[in-house]
Amino acid sequence: MRSTEKSPKFFNNNDNLYALYGEGRFTLRFPSSSQELYEFKYRDRMSIISDILKTVTNSSGKGKRKTQIMQSANLNFDQVNKYLSFLISNGYIRMERSEMHKGSVYRATSKGLNFVKLLEAENLRIM
Repeated sequence: MRSTEKSPKFFNNNDNLYALYGEGRFTLRFPSSSQELYEFKYRDRMSIISDILKTVTNSSGKGKRKTQIMQSANLNFDQVNKYLSFLISNGYIRMERSEMHKGSVYRATSKGLNFVKLLEAENLRIM
């Protein structure tokens, strides 16, 4: 059985991309300058560390699993491993076995909690 729907046809006119699909017409507007296309800024290492520490701190004492840290800090597996090993070796977080999760969870140490407070105070001072 073949579908009777046709695929959309695209054409460009004055920095707008138009899509014709059946009877409807959709307009997709793209930024006119290349400056607007590259508005996303990469995070520096301190903001990534801050995101991880805030995630682990906001766990209300239960700790966070590695997958939860990856998702909330928006990191991939290799990145989260690198940052977690750095934070553990410097005493900002600790890894513990959890019977409830049947695996490892990560919790902030007092040094990590103080560092998060310092980062937040510095961020407020800058703004």
